[in-house]
Amino acid sequence: MRAVPIWVDKVHDRDKIDQCIWGLCFRPDGSQLIVAAGNRVLVYDTNDGSLIQPLKGHKDTVYCVCYAKDGKRFASGSADKSVIIWTSKLEGILKYTHNDAIQCLAYNPVTHQLASCAVSDFGLWSPEQKNVSKHKVNSRITCCSWTNDGQYLALGLYNGLVSIRNKGGEEKVKIERPNAATSPVWSLQWNPSREESYDVLAVADWGQRLSFYQLSGKQIGKDRSLGYDPNYVGWFSKGEYVVVGGSNKQCCLHTKEGVKLGVIGDQTSWTWSAAVRPDSNYVAVGCQDGTIAYYQLIFSTVHGLYKDRYAYRDNMTDVIIQHLITDQKGKTTRHIRDRSEKQALAGIH
Repeated sequence: MRAVPIWVDKVHDRDKIDQCIWGLCFRPDGSQLIVAAGNRVLVYDTNDGSLIQPLKGHKDTVYCVCYAKDGKRFASGSADKSVIIWTSKLEGILKYTHNDAIQCLAYNPVTHQLASCAVSDFGLWSPEQKNVSKHKVNSRITCCSWTNDGQYLALGLYNGLVSIRNKGGEEKVKIERPNAATSPVWSLQWNPSREESYDVLAVADWGQRLSFYQLSGKQIGKDRSLGYDPNYVGWFSKGEYVVVGGSNKQCCLHTKEGVKLGVIGDQTSWTWSAAVRPDSNYVAVGCQDGTIAYYQLIFSTVHGLYKDRYAYRDNMTDVIIQHLITDQKGKTTRHIRDRSEKQALAGIH
């Protein structure tokens, strides 16, 4: 894997002070990158990195942004305790508030219901309803994510636990985690792939671990030690890779089992956010010093020929076998279990 920088920008305020990039998200068609920086929402053209428009409406630091899957609207949440709904034409159409600073946002991929999470509660809003239904929690919410079918919402908590709620906000599963008190959950996301036989939740905590869970709360595999405090975890749109980064000042690529494959980009400060462009190999990274870096990931093809069969590697861990006479193709997946296997695979050319 090779990461090629496409463009880089640095965000400052009027006094030339660096503005931390707290959140990033793509418009579903990939044409725009929405950025939470300072007390503004910035909209970039992903083709060349030009700033299309800064959006003003918040009075304090913007911590999170999220785009609805239908591409019609996106939302921003701020330390000013407000959530603003914006149209795809970059017009603010609605604002509502919580009693505390907004920590994270997530649009339901099916119903387009918006989950907005604050320090002491979370709210559920949809275009069809005028009011926001709010639900109390006993710990600060740090991150949230909906399952593919839109039925369940996972909440990552500062007390190290994960709470899984239904669409009505009721808790259905509580994931108790080892050393939870000293391991705040800082980021989580469900695997977006619909090809998996069950829902997979990736969880990154400040106990410096990367873990995976089923909807039932059962852990998949073992904890992966990261060696740094992770600030975000995200999946490629087909679920084949995971991106993680934080206090290591990097954005790293991992297998879906959590094995590190390589570095997408080295930065000069903590990386606080990252987003994978839908259905592509592009990744945007946001940093504490205001840097926004946009990369294209290039995966080299490894291939071999034996008699009438041609084999080549796809997505690092898949092998496609093609019968040259009939043109039939088959796929086999190689699951990398540890670092030594990863190094061996990466060394084949």
